[in-house]
Order: sequence, then structure tokens, then C-alpha cells
Amino acid sequence: MPISFTDKYNVNKKLFAQTGAFDVILDIDSRLFIEPKLFEECNIKEFIGAKEKVQNYFSNIISLLTHSKKQKDMFWKAADKLLTFTEFTGTCFGYTQYGTDGNAIGVNLRNEILTNVKEIIVAGEKDPVIFELLGVFQTNIGCDRISDLLTFILMSNILEYTERVINSFGLSNTIISYKGTKYKSVINDYNNKPIMLLPTCLLNPLPIANCFNEIENICTKNQEMRDKMNALFNFGDRRKKLSKEEINFLMKFNSEFRNAIIKAYKEFNIRPYDFDVDPVGEYIWYITAKEYVTKFPIQLALPFEVSINEIFNLVEQICMHFKKLIEVNGLCKLLYDDDLKPKHEGAAQLLFFGICDGYCIANNIDISRESNNGRGPVDFKFSKGYQDKVIVEVKLTSNPQLKHALEIQIPIYMQQENIKKAIYLIIENGHQKALDNFIKFYKEQSKEVKDKIAVIIIDGKPQKSASKA
Repeated sequence: MPISFTDKYNVNKKLFAQTGAFDVILDIDSRLFIEPKLFEECNIKEFIGAKEKVQNYFSNIISLLTHSKKQKDMFWKAADKLLTFTEFTGTCFGYTQYGTDGNAIGVNLRNEILTNVKEIIVAGEKDPVIFELLGVFQTNIGCDRISDLLTFILMSNILEYTERVINSFGLSNTIISYKGTKYKSVINDYNNKPIMLLPTCLLNPLPIANCFNEIENICTKNQEMRDKMNALFNFGDRRKKLSKEEINFLMKFNSEFRNAIIKAYKEFNIRPYDFDVDPVGEYIWYITAKEYVTKFPIQLALPFEVSINEIFNLVEQICMHFKKLIEVNGLCKLLYDDDLKPKHEGAAQLLFFGICDGYCIANNIDISRESNNGRGPVDFKFSKGYQDKVIVEVKLTSNPQLKHALEIQIPIYMQQENIKKAIYLIIENGHQKALDNFIKFYKEQSKEVKDKIAVIIIDGKPQKSASKA
């Protein structure tokens, strides 16, 4: 079940908030990342000087590559060693699809990174900030791996901070040894790894570097640079988003572009993410789901001897109640930000999971997610020795893969997991034409498909207030 650090260990949430730590959810990754541009804003004592520590680390790699004459010479190997680290599972952050596993950088990818950075150095650029921009021009590198690298560099800072926070609540039950120093921590029961806490002031769900493959973002504040970029890219005739391969090429062979993107990144102003409002929806689902389960209870029951149909009926009952919460009881507000822009699909999936799990716990129903749960199909299984189970797949109508999920994704998953029944939960968030096309497509399916995969459609469009309705 999803449970936060404070709920697991019965810690006063107000006192915990005073530590500045993020109240991490222990059994599922939150898509949050260390944002290097927030180092300057952080006044947590363990992270004062973090910016300089990271820059010095990257500068050392650049210095080694500058002296390297060929791959695998002593300087190259030393630079490679600085990019080599083990996976981290203690922070519970990242893009991990299933559970809370980390994501290190493999040998081939490290070689690609070093090769590309070396070529940029040869082109005349030695600013360590290029490592913060790796996700912009390096294929197979995203904000998750950059964040993991920053976690590795700042590991002693994180462990020292974690020790101070957990000591303030008397929670220590394990010791971590790192580079000759021992730190106190707490074991996460869901992955048996020591918990590592991070300050909220360093976290962001939308890494700033990711927006720098948009030409407009590079040139927003600099008309001269805009004119130079317009000479390279006709804003009126071509798309404004560049591929990583294109940016990689330009970083190496066009100094004006390289200088522009580095300058724009350095000048980009960022404020710490507002976790109370949570416009992206990475955390608020957990709090709201608990509130709604208490405010709008339902009675669920299963007989001692259950069949697949009884399991299906119970899960369907939960889905229909979720539909009511969205359409009638105002839960749809969590599907949009303050500007009524739809949040990503993962926000809806997490909200659905939080609601389902809450009702199952409240009614003492042993329906649980499978061990390989994540942000794809959500599995429910009656876990008293029975193999029958029902999955629920949640998608928004903004997802272009509505038909593909019904035709390919769900059937393959059902076959692999020996699942007899599924519910396809579709939330309409302003794409009526796509929904109409899907409904027509579903009606054309065979009876066998419809018997195995039921479809529930939820009107998730923003609701008008009572005064405007």
C-alpha cells in the first residue's frame, strides 16, 4: 500500500515539515529529481556548498578528458571512474516504472557521454555546466540519471542530513558505512534498503534542462541570440523542438548555438516547487486519496469462497465509485493544474491507485497490487491463495494510444500474467473526438474481447462551480 515516511513511523507532519525534508512515499517512486539550479536557493546546512561540490566534480572530469589523448588511456579511465556508481534505491525518486529501484549509467553509455563531452571540449567548451545539460543532448540520458549522478556526488551530504532528521524523531534502526564514515538511517520495509531523505527545496518534477531543446526557450530573453538562432532555424517554417541528435551536433560544431544554450540555462530563473499546490500531481494524490476515502466511504465485501466474477464485481464497484468521485464529488480538480491544463496521465493513475488502496484497507479486503506494479496496468489480486485476479488500466483521452492499449497492450499483459478479466478505465479530459473514435472501435470488437475487457468511461472534464453551472 502507498504510505509516506511520516505515516509509516507516526511522525508529526508539522514537526517533520520543519526539517525541510520531503515526506517520501516509501513503496513507489515519486517522479521528483534533484534540480541543480536549486542548490543556490537551499539553506539546509548539510547542502550549503553543494553547488561548488558538484561543479568541482564535473570540472575534474573535464580536466581529465582535456588531458586524455585517446580512449582508455589513464586519464580517460579516471574520468570513466568518476561517472561509475552503483544504483540507488533509498531516495524513492525517479522514473523507475516498478517499485523503487535506481538507475545507474552503464559502461557503454558512459563511453558515449565521455566521447561527446570530449568532442565538446575539443570544440572549445570546458564549462562544467555541460554535465547538467546532458539530458538535452545525450541520447539515453534523462533527468532520472542526472539526478542519480547528483545523488552519488552528494551522498555524504544526503546521509548526514538523513541522520540529523531521523535522530530528531528517535527513529534510527540501521547504520550505513560510506567512505569510512558511519551514518544512522532507517530501513525501508518495502525494499529493505536504508532510507535517504532529501530537502524539498532541491526537488522538482520538471527539470529545467529538459525545456532547452525548444529553440524559443533558448532565445527568450536575448534578441541578438534570437536573430542568430533564426538564421539557423526558420521559426516559421520548421518545428521548434530539436532532437537530441540535432542538439548534440550543434553543441559540437556551432559555437553560437552552444554559447546560447549554456547562457540561457545559466540565466534561467527557477523557484522551488510548491508541494502544497503540486501542479504536476506527483504527491497530492496521496493526501487527497486518504481524505476522500474517509469523506466518501463505501462498503465492500467478498465471500470466503470467491470466483473471478466476484473479484471483478468488487473491482468494478471501486471503479464506479471512483467515477462518481471524479464526476460528482470534485475529485476531477486533481487532474488539472491551476490554469486548467491537464496533468500528465501518471497523476490520474496515482490518484486512482490511492483511492483503490484506501477503500481496500478501510474494508479489510485483501486486494493488492502485484509486486511488479508501476505506472502501467494496476493489478488487483485476492491474496489468500487464489490465482484469479483483475487488472485495471487507466488512460486519459489525450493519450494517442487508446486503441493500442485495448488491442495490444492489455491482451499481452493478460496473457503474460494469466489474467482472465480486465477493466479499461478511460478518463475524458477534453478530447471528445478521440473518445468517440475509441467507443466506435470498442463496439466493433468481438464478444470474447468485451467479456474479458470491460470499459468504464469517466467524464473528467473540469466541473463548473455551482454559481456558474
